[in-house]
Amino acid sequence: MKKRILIPFFAVVISLTALVGLAFAKGTIKIVVNNQAVTPDVAPRMIDNRVMVPISFVSKALGANVSWNQKNQTVTIRDNNQPQQDDVWKEELDLSGSSWSGVKNLIAVYIAAYDSRNDELIKSVTVDGFDMIPIGGIYPAIIDYNIIDAQTTKNGIKVRVQVISNEEKLSEEIWDFDIVKGKIQNWGRVSTVDINSYAAFPGLSFKNN
Repeated sequence: MKKRILIPFFAVVISLTALVGLAFAKGTIKIVVNNQAVTPDVAPRMIDNRVMVPISFVSKALGANVSWNQKNQTVTIRDNNQPQQDDVWKEELDLSGSSWSGVKNLIAVYIAAYDSRNDELIKSVTVDGFDMIPIGGIYPAIIDYNIIDAQTTKNGIKVRVQVISNEEKLSEEIWDFDIVKGKIQNWGRVSTVDINSYAAFPGLSFKNN
């Protein structure tokens, strides 16, 4: 079920640190984003001397990514112009630059192999007996990925990755990798949430169908 969230306009300005102007004319509240007048799907309204605007519409107009988690009843807004770094495991890693480069390259190869259903390439970066070979689905479908965090384990390192997929729907997935001695030992999908839009970089954005 889709929900429309209305919040005080000044809160949008503060949280998104963007320039949005409001003008009043003939009883109609207008929204101007970066000097461009925009028309939301839900009209702004005045409640208790506060101007209320649809947060999803304004956030998207400012280039932010908005997602709704039905299970947790949570609206998440991410500014795609700023790097998103969540300290999931709160650990200071003692890794050399070359060691971390090896980890990043390993994950990059796996994701490319996963997205192209290349079994042989997957086997080249995983331990013997690794049986999580992807099957079915539409490919290629992964449009972007970002390493979120990492932590040391008893035998190696665990890496958490945000994956943006555009298969049947645009979605944000969280993947965990267990890496031991330069090979991927385990891979698991932690969560999947549908998102409305995603900006890979300025000039290239994707929206849910």
